[in-house]
Amino acid sequence: MSTALDDVPVNRFHKRLVAVAMGGPFCDGYLLGIIAIAMSQITPQLHLGSVWSGLLASSALIGVFVGALVFGAVTDRIGRRLMYLLNLVVFVAASIPQFFVQEAWQLFVLRLVIGIAVGADYPIASALTAELVPRKLRGVALPGLVLSWWIGYGVSYWAGLALLNLGDDGWRWMLVSGAVPATVFLLMRTGVPESPRWLASRGRVDEATAIVHRYVGPDVAVDDLVAESRAPRRGGTGLSNIREVFRRGYGRQIVFCSTFFLCQVATGFAIRTFQPQILESMGVGNATTSAAVMMVIPILGVSAGLLLVDRIGRRPLLIGSFVGIFAALFCLAVIPMHLALPVILLFLLFHFAEAAGSALQFLYPSELFPTDLRATGVGFASAMSRFGSAGGTFCLPLLIAGVGGSGTLLIGAGVTLVGLVVSLALAPETKGQALTTEQQPRVPAST
Repeated sequence: MSTALDDVPVNRFHKRLVAVAMGGPFCDGYLLGIIAIAMSQITPQLHLGSVWSGLLASSALIGVFVGALVFGAVTDRIGRRLMYLLNLVVFVAASIPQFFVQEAWQLFVLRLVIGIAVGADYPIASALTAELVPRKLRGVALPGLVLSWWIGYGVSYWAGLALLNLGDDGWRWMLVSGAVPATVFLLMRTGVPESPRWLASRGRVDEATAIVHRYVGPDVAVDDLVAESRAPRRGGTGLSNIREVFRRGYGRQIVFCSTFFLCQVATGFAIRTFQPQILESMGVGNATTSAAVMMVIPILGVSAGLLLVDRIGRRPLLIGSFVGIFAALFCLAVIPMHLALPVILLFLLFHFAEAAGSALQFLYPSELFPTDLRATGVGFASAMSRFGSAGGTFCLPLLIAGVGGSGTLLIGAGVTLVGLVVSLALAPETKGQALTTEQQPRVPAST
């Protein structure tokens, strides 16, 4: 008997696809994490004030906003595979010149370009993975991309500490080092096929069927592909897909995904980027090393989220993670700053809870949007989140100087509270949902 594409057994191709897909988020996390260590050397060498310090720390995030917003929609128009390769080519090409910069604006431009490539990878990798793996693996595969991001982020801290030993130019080696894993994963991606669901959505059913039979199995039913091919196809530019999201009634989904994603990362990126300085201001000894040790905790957190997402469901995991983040930030804001042990424990809670909830960042939008809008939905949500994280990272040095560490953390707690309220109101449950031509979101379950 033929098996539906969404219900096929997991095979070697699926496992290899997930492993290769994890390479992009690993590079992304490495890029965004290494700047936290590098800033300690960049600031005095390039004579940075608060404004330039915030701009350089947030430059890649600004690029992610542009890349995710633009190239998510473009990917839904021209295909997944081509963009899957090009974004890592740009990543490598822009990483190497960072070694030779002499002015702050040069580094800002390069990291902006790299950020655009990073932003493009979010919707591309998640859409391709969601469309090529069966539903039983999707609850692990898409959170696995987030886990890979956190591993890359954690590795960047330890790599940065090692490269600090190279002297005053250690920051140059830190920034250029991201080209190494990007090159490796670029070569690995060359063997990944186009998404058969996307091909079918463009009317190319024969090509889609050939890919399914070659990589998944000769007896797989292609009813899903036929259904995709019968959906209305539109011309025009990729950016028109953003308007299409709202026209077709997916406004609620895009507001929910954008808001929870933004509220998760807005405080997180800012705090992690300047975490060594924050810990030092709180009287924690060996602040840089302490921050590096803390990077193990998010890996444990997203691993926990990965294990729980198919057990307790998407909605309870998201709401529970926001409760943990809020509690950690609020307590950090009100306890005496000189109490090093409670401060570290609360930072650990913050990292664990945020990472556990981050397992849903690619999974939720991938399950809430149809094939022809999937990358657009992921890209739009990612862009809105990076708008918040870039703003938070830029504003953090100014907020610390203006209202102090406690006031800044209290503001972060307020942002998290917004995410909790929106999740309570709008978060649906998509556990076990199949990918269909037109997704039918469920009404939020009661808490």
